[in-house]
Amino acid sequence: MLSVVIPSLGGNLHSSLEALNSGSLVPDEIIICLPNQNHSVNNSSEYNNITILYSEKYGQVYQRLYGFRKAKGNYILQLDDDVIVSYNCIELLVDFLNKTQVKSAISPCWYNANTGKPLHQIRRSGLLMLFYYWLINGADGYKPGKVSLAGTNFGINPSEVESDFLNLDWQPGGCVLHKKENLILKDFYPYRAKAYSEDLIHSFLLRQSGTSLFVVMKASCMTDLNQRLSIRKEIISDFKAKLYFVRMADLSISRMLIYYMIYVMKSVILNIRSKINKLV
Repeated sequence: MLSVVIPSLGGNLHSSLEALNSGSLVPDEIIICLPNQNHSVNNSSEYNNITILYSEKYGQVYQRLYGFRKAKGNYILQLDDDVIVSYNCIELLVDFLNKTQVKSAISPCWYNANTGKPLHQIRRSGLLMLFYYWLINGADGYKPGKVSLAGTNFGINPSEVESDFLNLDWQPGGCVLHKKENLILKDFYPYRAKAYSEDLIHSFLLRQSGTSLFVVMKASCMTDLNQRLSIRKEIISDFKAKLYFVRMADLSISRMLIYYMIYVMKSVILNIRSKINKLV
């Protein structure tokens, strides 16, 4: 039995739900976990495999864990409410999980829903970029699927990978398949509301528990490309969560500070450039 657990604030989840119910392997149950009854999901009655639960507390991680505890399936897919899985994504993830001989969590490759291109297309050439990656990750530089010494994550561009799968240090939390007995059910995230760096923390705890993390190259999902963090509204919350993770994983606080200095400087420059372009 396959369960999908979606933490959400509700609203229009049609694209995500339609993709789940139109694929080659349709979930037996889809649990949408809302914080309370002030929130609702549009047209959820269109599908007979949807269950709405209320966690009575806000927080993406808390709501997801609440759904995990209520899920009936022996396979559990954690999914964000803005993620659209491809037709055979879930089938490929389940197939790989059944074949692997080790305790595992499995994820797909990520694509930009607006362009169809891989979500993680990182410029790595040039002396300046090589120096940047040395600053945040030492001699190892850029390593796809790994976590830097600064506590930042390197994504996977499937067009650059020749094998059918890769072993990872971290997985994006928006789409991960687990066996029920391997789930982490303890509320591991110390903050509420938007869960910055929760995927890094979750991945670290999974690996500590003996779970290997894999990405299956032929499995795919899509989401809108995330915008840069708002310096005024989000950077402090993101910084606090990242610092929590860096300390937990015994990484480099000094490299993390360098990363944020560069990030803020780049954001300010881009903001100034944008304002100048509007004036021209």
